[in-house]
Amino acid sequence: MRPVLGLFFAAALGFGQKEGCGLAHPGECLKDVVNDQAGIWTSPLQVKKKDATWLVPLALSTALAFHFDTQAENALGNNAKLTKCSMEVARFGSPYATAGGGAALYLVGIGLKDKHLAETGRLGVEALIDASLVVGALKLATDRERLNNGQSSFWPNGASSFVVNSSFPSGHAAASWALARVIASEYPKNKPLRVAVYAFATAISVCRITGKAHFPSDVVVGSALGYLIGGYVTRHHAEPLN
Repeated sequence: MRPVLGLFFAAALGFGQKEGCGLAHPGECLKDVVNDQAGIWTSPLQVKKKDATWLVPLALSTALAFHFDTQAENALGNNAKLTKCSMEVARFGSPYATAGGGAALYLVGIGLKDKHLAETGRLGVEALIDASLVVGALKLATDRERLNNGQSSFWPNGASSFVVNSSFPSGHAAASWALARVIASEYPKNKPLRVAVYAFATAISVCRITGKAHFPSDVVVGSALGYLIGGYVTRHHAEPLN
């Protein structure tokens, strides 16, 4: 068993990794993430008029979500079974679970000598790291309370208070949409796969609301961030499709 594992990981280290990010070049992966973060945080400076086609709907959706946050949560009532079921389903969309999924795709791609599948997994993990860093920074900056009887506020203890696990935005939504966007972008002609991964991300996002873990606005913004970051990573690091 050990020799087999040794051969497998030796292949992993050498598989298509003469240059660029991979197990054989972790420093390149770190460099990619640093460059990603620089590009992501400065992207608002690169906005063009044509971006209004998606920026305006996103802004309106976010504004509506904030406006109806409390009403939406109160409308759900206190359904213990729905809350428990939603929380169980949402576990599959946690940053840890989705990172595990991306890593699995990468290793399976290596094992099958499928460079495209391995790239999908690698870029999926990179997108998850990028999304987690952005979400973590926003959680610290906004310090939104978790749901408390349908109410929550930003900076409840003042602007000098920082909480790592605050409510805004949703990390589960960001992670699931980041991975979904990478997979969908890597396999643009596979419609069933694209529908499946986006349905998965949608289900995770909805469950964070029905599970009483987040307000709708937390999920809308988290989903948008994940989707955009997944697209950013594939545009900048994916090999051209044949």
